[in-house]
Amino acid sequence: MWGWSTIGFIFIGVAGGFILSRLVLGKIEAISQTTRDIMSGDMSRRLPLNATDDEFDHLAVSLNAMLERNEALVTSIRQVTDDIAHDMRRPLAHLRQHLEDLSGVSLPPAGTETLSQARDNLDEALEIFSSLLKLAQIEADDRAPDSQALDAQDLLVMISDLYRPILEDRNQSLDLRMPSLNMRLEGNRVLLTQMLANLLENATNHCPAGSRITLSASAQSTTVTVVIADNGPGIPAHERERVFDKMVRLDRSRSVPGTGLGLSMVRAIVRLHRGQIRLLDNEPGLRCEIDFPKVSDVTS
Repeated sequence: MWGWSTIGFIFIGVAGGFILSRLVLGKIEAISQTTRDIMSGDMSRRLPLNATDDEFDHLAVSLNAMLERNEALVTSIRQVTDDIAHDMRRPLAHLRQHLEDLSGVSLPPAGTETLSQARDNLDEALEIFSSLLKLAQIEADDRAPDSQALDAQDLLVMISDLYRPILEDRNQSLDLRMPSLNMRLEGNRVLLTQMLANLLENATNHCPAGSRITLSASAQSTTVTVVIADNGPGIPAHERERVFDKMVRLDRSRSVPGTGLGLSMVRAIVRLHRGQIRLLDNEPGLRCEIDFPKVSDVTS
C-alpha cells in the first residue's frame, strides 16, 4: 500500500511539474516572440496579459509601460527629424535657385569657382533632405504600397542590365547568377528596384578597380533570398549593424560620394516587405543576404 501511495505521489509531482513547466515556458516564449517582433521593427507589439495577476502579469505591465515610453520617444525623435527635413528643404531649394540665377552674371574666375562649389554643396544638402523625407515615408508605412507578385529573376536581370555598363566604366565586373526557376515575392517594384540600386552603388563605390560584384537569388520552401556579394575591402564585423543607422559613414568611406542614408533606406525597404537583411564576410569582401517571404506557386 505504501509503495502504491509513493508511486502516486511521484506521478502527481511529475505531472504537476510538467504542466507547470509548460505554462511557464509558454509565457516565456510569448515574451521572447514579442521581443523578436520588436527587434524586427514592429514597435507597436506589447506583451500579452493573462489576467491572472501573477508575477508574469506584473512583469508584462512594467515592460509594456517601458515599451510605450520608448515608442513615444522614438516617434517624437522621428517626427522632429521629418519636420526639420521638410522645413529646411524649401529655403534650400530657393537658395539653389538664387545661385543658379547668379550663374548668368559675369564673375571673376575665383567667384565662378566658389559659386560652383556652393551649388555642389547645396545639391548634396538637398539630396540628404530628400532622402530623409523619403526614408521617413517608408518607415511610416506598415506595408509596401501598390504591392504585387514579382519575379526576383526579372528584378535582378533589369538592375544588372542597368548597372553593368556603369561598373564596366569603373573597370569592375558584375556577374548575375540564378537558377532558372520561379522565385516570386510580393512587393513594390519601384522600392525593391531602389533597394537593389542602393546596394549595387554601395558595392561599386567602396570596391577598387578590378573588383567583381555578384548578384544572385535562390528560392527555398518559404523564402526568396537575394544576395549581393563583392571581393572588396568589406566591413569589419563590429561595424556591420551600425552601417544601417542614419547618416553613419565609416572613416574610410568619408571620401566616397554618398549621404550615409543608402543602407538605412535599404533596411527600411526590407522591413516594409517583411524581409530580413544580414551582412556577412565574403572572404574577402562583403556579402549581403536578404530573405523575403515567398509567394506560393498556387497563388502566383
